[in-house]
Amino acid sequence: MLTVSKRLFLLFILITTGSFAALPPTDDFVRWPDINQVTISETGRYLAFATPSGREYFNLNITDLKTGQSEKYELQGFDIFDFDWIDEGRLLVRAYHPANHQQQIAIFDAAKGKITGYLMHEVVNMEVIDHLRRDPALFIANFPIARTWDTGRTGLAIISSNRSPSGISGVKDNRYMVKEWLTIPDGEYHGVDTDIEGELRLLLLYRDGKMIFLYRTGPEAPWQTLPFDHERTTIISYDQDPDYLYIGHYAPDSTTSTLHRYRVSTGEFGLALYSDPYYSMNDAWILKVRTGKGKVRNLALNYERDVRAQLPLDPEFAEVQKEINALLPGRLNIIYDCDKNLERFVVASTSGQDTSRYVVYTRKDKALMALPESRPWLKPQEASLMRPFRFTARDGLQLEGYLSLPAPRADGKKPPLIVNPHGGPWARDKWGFNTKVQFFTSRGYAVFQPNYRGSTGYNTAISKTDSFEFRKMHDDVTDGVHQLIKQGVVDGDHVAIFGGSFGGYLAVAGAAFEPDLYRCAVTFAGVFDWQQLIRQRWADSKYDKFNYDVLVEKLGDPKQQEARFEAMSPINHVAAIKCPVYVIHGKQDGTVNYKQSTKLLSELAAHNIPHEKLFFDTEYHGFSDRKHYREFLEAVETFLAKNL
Repeated sequence: MLTVSKRLFLLFILITTGSFAALPPTDDFVRWPDINQVTISETGRYLAFATPSGREYFNLNITDLKTGQSEKYELQGFDIFDFDWIDEGRLLVRAYHPANHQQQIAIFDAAKGKITGYLMHEVVNMEVIDHLRRDPALFIANFPIARTWDTGRTGLAIISSNRSPSGISGVKDNRYMVKEWLTIPDGEYHGVDTDIEGELRLLLLYRDGKMIFLYRTGPEAPWQTLPFDHERTTIISYDQDPDYLYIGHYAPDSTTSTLHRYRVSTGEFGLALYSDPYYSMNDAWILKVRTGKGKVRNLALNYERDVRAQLPLDPEFAEVQKEINALLPGRLNIIYDCDKNLERFVVASTSGQDTSRYVVYTRKDKALMALPESRPWLKPQEASLMRPFRFTARDGLQLEGYLSLPAPRADGKKPPLIVNPHGGPWARDKWGFNTKVQFFTSRGYAVFQPNYRGSTGYNTAISKTDSFEFRKMHDDVTDGVHQLIKQGVVDGDHVAIFGGSFGGYLAVAGAAFEPDLYRCAVTFAGVFDWQQLIRQRWADSKYDKFNYDVLVEKLGDPKQQEARFEAMSPINHVAAIKCPVYVIHGKQDGTVNYKQSTKLLSELAAHNIPHEKLFFDTEYHGFSDRKHYREFLEAVETFLAKNL
């Protein structure tokens, strides 16, 4: 039911646009897509994908491309939220039961059309990392350090599905599945990586104040330390020869991150294979297929430019790209899965004004099989197009962002602007169809998404040099907004700022440090007091000393650098705010404690700043419940209608 303020806002939009066509409902931008997570088996026979269950997540669907038959599996009321192919015909399925909140990790056999084994029942405190190709029943798993109820043994182990009796009930400890505990060097665990055979190859440990890369060439080989700095080097892929790695590396004297084929035995980086002067290879990834035991074929280098780039590494793959692009002209066509013989390919195709349309390309027939549209209820002709936008920071740094414009107004006026900086800050916004952005452009707003300094995926000057200079990041956002206004495409007198997590920090920083720029600000799960966040990280340091140490190293000790913390924490500058602020948070947030938001509310009240609040008792650092996400968007829409 629409509130009075929503009805008035709707009437305003209809009058100013000169149209009385109903606005698309919020649910159109919230509901799950009709098809998702499309992936193909190694032989190319089976296609797996997810469709909405009507409960919380998805049902599993399998299409036999040989017979053309397709089946949907509801799995006894369990909702699928993730799955991966294990081998030629089996999937590892992660599922959740909405009624009793049990979780499962199961093995699903595509040929038999049923679950044939379980790796976990009921209680979640295990992460399945990969399947070991040497034995169909074996997997590598991590039992993480538990903060609450689970006091059993932790660490890495080889587990067996043969030790998991089907239909077991009431199990509180999944360690009965362990076949062998793995001995690893001492240190705070921060992840592992496996090769194409599922064997452990890489281990990240934090010890003695340093993140250590440990590597081994095979399951019986000793661990050896790689001379990498985790801030400057990323392992992108493994080579067939275990002595070689593909890495993205920011060299000390380089202006950008470069792709290298690194030789482990000699420590040689080798010649630069590829670099981009503006974008980084540290966030690149290689599309590859397993062609046989220990054999892998590298197909394409993928990385984010202003629009995603997919560069062929394999001549045959390059021909396939040409064939697909000829059949789907004028669209961005990204191949992200294929069979081992390069016969069938799964393609995500978009114009930028529609959600990616999944198609399967069969090379033998030179034919495309289109799968159902992801969101047929959203009409491309009514959607906005995300446009790359370059701008210059006050110190001359060239930055990038995206601008999405609504349909032109009937009265010819420029649209009001929502500035939407991303979280992180060590993340970035990417080009594509974004339902949150489309929601706001459908309501008549322009949306600006700036990739300020510290955003990942760019050259050294952008992504590395000032990666902890939070006030400079705020200044970058401000500079981008002023340049947009100067270009005359948006209404500079009607600007709002809206962000989550670090974007929530930037939203309140914008309101406090640029009090005459914004009409209102919306923050979700934001950080406003950096001293408080460091205290929270100290409390968590028993489990994660690395993140506490990094914050203290990069930002300083709050007791010794009070002036710096005072300057960058908007909680100390609330008195300067002139615009209304909407404060939103999930009370189960373990990343940013919701007391950041309650403290902000106290300061806003103390200084008589207009404000509203919305807290979710069962949400974390984001939204897991679609109903809550809908409530969130509608609340923000109402707030913007009143204030922007």
